[in-house]
Amino acid sequence: MKQLLPILALFVVLAVPEGALAKGTGYLFISNEKDHTVTVLDSKTFEVVKNIQTGRRPRDMQWSPDKSLLYVGASADSRVDIIDVARLEVVDYLIPGDDPDQFAVTEDGKILIATNEDDNLATFLDISENIILDQIPTGVEPEGVTISPDSKRVYITSEVSQMIHVVDMESHEVLADILVGSRPRRAFFTPDGREYWVTNEISGYVSIIDTEKLKVIDEVHFDPKGVPGDVTPVGIALGPDGKTAYVTLGHANRLAVVDVRTRKVRRYLLVGTRAWNLDFSGDKKFLYVVNSGSDDVSIIDIEAEKVLKTVPVGRYPHALKADN
Repeated sequence: MKQLLPILALFVVLAVPEGALAKGTGYLFISNEKDHTVTVLDSKTFEVVKNIQTGRRPRDMQWSPDKSLLYVGASADSRVDIIDVARLEVVDYLIPGDDPDQFAVTEDGKILIATNEDDNLATFLDISENIILDQIPTGVEPEGVTISPDSKRVYITSEVSQMIHVVDMESHEVLADILVGSRPRRAFFTPDGREYWVTNEISGYVSIIDTEKLKVIDEVHFDPKGVPGDVTPVGIALGPDGKTAYVTLGHANRLAVVDVRTRKVRRYLLVGTRAWNLDFSGDKKFLYVVNSGSDDVSIIDIEAEKVLKTVPVGRYPHALKADN
């Protein structure tokens, strides 16, 4: 197994002049599955700053705690590339098992938890040593990885098994297997940690799980009018006010705006083709929706609930991370 450059964090600090470490660069990073690149956009002009070459089929992306590093899952090469945000280039990579689909990084930046879809495993990896600490069996085709707000549990979606696996972060014991809809994908926790909302792509709805009782307590359904395709929710995020959830509806080419208290859809916004993942700007004024079918990103004014513009990116964009 390839080892990281000695003491990666120190390497980055020494390699970059003081003050050049990326903090609030104003850049948007978009992974493009078919180009094998991460496109960097200026969030003010939406001009391309750089296209960073990565491993094959870059998909999920996560920050290091200080945002000086961006981890990019190059699933076809079974690795997670490490981008130095100040230098805008890949400086090393991690190997968290075969075909890392989605992953999460712990709050302290020490552990990366990845799902290995083909092997039906979840891998716990020590980032500084690039060493696999443990691999635990999951259901068939695990995907989403979401760490609870108290960092004590990690919830893993299993697409084919239609389950959420609740795993203890310390013991790695599976505490519960919760049955949800068909093909669960992405999720978020409410700020108090009491609810876990997860999209079910094929079933077309969101399941809401009580994290104390570890059972489904409600569902959010969607019925946009005049949609060109099936409602296939994938991306989901809790808004900055903690009262609004945003759900991308995939082939329906819509973004659903949901009232968290009533669990009802308040509005649908027309976005690009096959709306997929999403992220907020640093000031929480804008929401960026990745449209993998039309190779672009929709820019949404959160307060006005209005799509402002659409920006072209690479081929088959998957995820977006904002550093502003």
